Amino acid sequence: MPLLHGSLTLARFLIHGGAPRRLDQGVIDKLADHAIGRRKEPGDGIDAGWSGGLHVLDTTFDLSKNVLDDCLHFGLRIDTARCPPELMRAYVRMELEALLADRPDARPTARHRRAARDAARRRAELEIRQGRFRRMREYSVMIDSPRDTLLIAATSSSVHEQLHPLFKATFGKRLEPLTSGRLAWRYAEEQGQMRRLENLSPAEFVKFPGGEGQPGVYWTLHDPASRDFLGNEFLLWLWWKADEEGGEIALPDASQAAVVFVRQLVLECPWGQNGKDSILADGPARLPEARRAIRGGKLPRRAGLIVQHRGEQFEFGLLAESLAVSGANLPKPDEKDRNGSEPDPRERIGRIRDLCTAIDGLFGAFLKQRLEGEFADRVKIVRWLKSVD
Repeated sequence: MPLLHGSLTLARFLIHGGAPRRLDQGVIDKLADHAIGRRKEPGDGIDAGWSGGLHVLDTTFDLSKNVLDDCLHFGLRIDTARCPPELMRAYVRMELEALLADRPDARPTARHRRAARDAARRRAELEIRQGRFRRMREYSVMIDSPRDTLLIAATSSSVHEQLHPLFKATFGKRLEPLTSGRLAWRYAEEQGQMRRLENLSPAEFVKFPGGEGQPGVYWTLHDPASRDFLGNEFLLWLWWKADEEGGEIALPDASQAAVVFVRQLVLECPWGQNGKDSILADGPARLPEARRAIRGGKLPRRAGLIVQHRGEQFEFGLLAESLAVSGANLPKPDEKDRNGSEPDPRERIGRIRDLCTAIDGLFGAFLKQRLEGEFADRVKIVRWLKSVD
């Protein structure tokens, strides 16, 4: 999936210790040293390495191609090689038949079956080494040096699991996902509200039907320090703003943003009792089933949004906990300014930064309300939830 053209999908990571400041030949050499194919016969059937970024078979790196002003663009390629299960079963059956060829009436024993499986596995491993069953996937990666962040065009945890150790081996630095909780910790540190965030618990918009108190948000309970539930509250807060106040929101940098819910809405019960609703429609937040879901206590986990900020319009899907973006349509450069030439990737990078700034600004506006005082907007949201049809 590309970052520099087409529909945009991205997840962001903080680079602990800072991104490389000098994007020189030394950085290019580090990428080349960990390019795809440098590992010797990975035992797990998965090989991960860097690619040049132009296409899935590009394994060359150079300054003119990979360095774009203060950003470094390249690719993460993940090769998987596994024998299809139905083919492996066929190999086992064929090996078993070969073992019993001289005794067609004999019944296979456990020893025969074990020998057939071992022979089939050796055959599959040989074919894998010969290049069969290989599946190649490439994901666009960009290091934004001034912002000490890494962007990758993938939201899947399985892709991120390959990214982390490879980045550590290449640059000697650790990546941390810039989730809603991590951004909240950074905001609280800047605003001197760390204690407030440490003591924060999920807001009660709808009373838990199972008794006194709130059991928490089940998808964040695995980590007591996680504040990723703030991403779910953020989307509900945006929904209320769009429904009650026309979606006009003042951001911390004194700019204004407008928000509209479009295309998709995924809601889930935070107590793990009433399942999940996935709604696909032009205006999903206005539909009766969506309103019944939030009145029943469900929280948004994903939403399609149109955001207007600083004269630009972005349409994208936003994942609540990770604040990852999917299917984003970025503003296109003016055709008159291009004079028929190919789009400048630097313009695209600027649009990506603008989108991230808009998302962070909206989330910052929410955190300002959430962390100050008694979260006065909660009372208004509760009143709104009781009134929605």
